[in-house]
Amino acid sequence: MLQTMYSQDGIGLAAPQVAVNKQLLVVDGDPEDAATPPLVLINPKITRYSTEFAKGQEGCLSIPGVYLDVIRPAAIEVSFKDELGKPCKLQVDDLVARVIQHEMDHLNGVMFVDRVDNAIALNQELKKNGFAIKDVKKIK
Repeated sequence: MLQTMYSQDGIGLAAPQVAVNKQLLVVDGDPEDAATPPLVLINPKITRYSTEFAKGQEGCLSIPGVYLDVIRPAAIEVSFKDELGKPCKLQVDDLVARVIQHEMDHLNGVMFVDRVDNAIALNQELKKNGFAIKDVKKIK
């Protein structure tokens, strides 16, 4: 999954995006910094959300070229098992918190476009990139 994510210049990828039916995601908030290893989260669960929200632009390897603003909690606490099966807990904020939430949405059948409030911007951005609103219908 890491190889797939890096080959597409991504910073996060969920197993269902590559046809793997597992509760697994990978995240690398700073792929240019080899000193910061990527995160591998197995069976992740967000155990706490901050009350502060932040708007940020998101894109997705599943909908190439589409970038839109999404409002999400600014910080989270997440528990998971690492690639060795060791239980872990992280408190993260900013970009890493956003990426984990985005990828966890994939584990639940939710796309970032489902969270876009501005329907006009969503439609325009999809059209600009060769998609139609019907191509990204909500699963749930």
